[in-house]
Amino acid sequence: MGSDNSPALSLGEPLQVCDKQRKRAVRKRWILTGSTSAVLKQLTLPMLWAILALFSADLIELYFASRLGVEELTAMSFTLPVQATLFAFAIGLGIVVATRLTQAKEVEQLAAVSLIFTVLVGATLAAVIWLGLQPLLTLLGFAEFAAREQVWPTLERYMQYRLGAVVFFFIVMVVFGVLRAFGNMRGAAQLLVTFAGLQIVISAALFTPWAHSALPLSGLERLGVAHFIAAVSASLYALYLLRIKENISLKVRLLSQRSRQAFRRLFRLFVPVVAMQLLTPLAQSLLMMIVASQGSDAVAAFGVVMRIEPLALLLPMVLTTSLPIFVGQNWAANKSLRVRRGIKQAIAACLVWQSVIALVLFWGADMLGVGFCKQSFVSQSIELAMCILPVSYAALAGVMLYVSCCNAIGRSALALNVTLVRLFVLSLPCAYLGAQLNGFQGIVWALALANFVVGAWLLFRALNVQRRPQVLTMS
Repeated sequence: MGSDNSPALSLGEPLQVCDKQRKRAVRKRWILTGSTSAVLKQLTLPMLWAILALFSADLIELYFASRLGVEELTAMSFTLPVQATLFAFAIGLGIVVATRLTQAKEVEQLAAVSLIFTVLVGATLAAVIWLGLQPLLTLLGFAEFAAREQVWPTLERYMQYRLGAVVFFFIVMVVFGVLRAFGNMRGAAQLLVTFAGLQIVISAALFTPWAHSALPLSGLERLGVAHFIAAVSASLYALYLLRIKENISLKVRLLSQRSRQAFRRLFRLFVPVVAMQLLTPLAQSLLMMIVASQGSDAVAAFGVVMRIEPLALLLPMVLTTSLPIFVGQNWAANKSLRVRRGIKQAIAACLVWQSVIALVLFWGADMLGVGFCKQSFVSQSIELAMCILPVSYAALAGVMLYVSCCNAIGRSALALNVTLVRLFVLSLPCAYLGAQLNGFQGIVWALALANFVVGAWLLFRALNVQRRPQVLTMS
């Protein structure tokens, strides 16, 4: 009986691999031939729930911190640029690994090397940030925070847990990128929802009266523990999806020539991709320094605004992950009219979305301000930002889509220039001038103005080049 069963056992795995390859080929053909609206909807909706869950978890974490007191809210707000840097590295790694895997012939070998590369990058980055954490926070203005001596011990332990979870979080985001590249949007969405759901549930459980009395942990430490447990659990689920659902073996010979070559190729692509991703957290860090010059209460308010902004820009952010898949593959297939149709539909959806969001945040601004902090300056500053900034998010959404589509068709230099202009030529100088003229209110008005200006500039540019068939436009 052993000899009868052995051929079936040896052929089972290749058959499963071929079946996965056929499914991936079908997904690619569907992206090229399916209804534009149907394809965009199918690519976007799963990611909508995933990104919503991810950023909701971040916002809820900040809400729990605000329940501890304005000092804890301010302290955590100072760490947001550091967390944004970690997120940028995670996204960059996901892009690099997904790009290499979709181009590779031997997917299994590269997948294992990519995960090892991810672990090495994550561990190195976590160690570097931990060693320089206090100087980094001091650079951001933490030294001027009156309650720094009071909250630093608990903030330090919170960051210990956050940095300890970096490797596991990177694995989650890398597998998320790989699943998206393979067209498994549902699996990718389930992964992020699982991670975010675990973080929310564990955070809520650790803030119950029973946990408060049973566990000798401060409030911020509880949030760090919740993030750590969620990241570890989600990373195990990510490896399960990669190995079982996608049938990708994770065997590797580290000292082989192919492994060394794979490491070199990953590193060569990693440097420019992550450098591009780091522009936003760098700008956020400089912006935090400008805000910190207005006092610690301004930092607390701005921290809330930074967490609400991704949720307000939810649809554009999701489209920047799904639209490039549609645009890139159709552009490569010389279907430029289909590309333009997809971009038009995406922009129209974003305009409707941002109009609704602006109205919701305008009418609920006072509730948000008081809900996060009872302190008058903080709550009033949050309310002001929620009345002004969301109106400019429609312009910002257009910029985000433009940049992502330029990257999708290989015009990364143009995407980089637009990003540099938005962040370092308009937003930061305007914010600095606004702070000098009218404090925190000036910063808010300046950021809104910068969004409008860069949006108008891109619209003017697109209208001027719409007759050139080889140039991607948003017209």
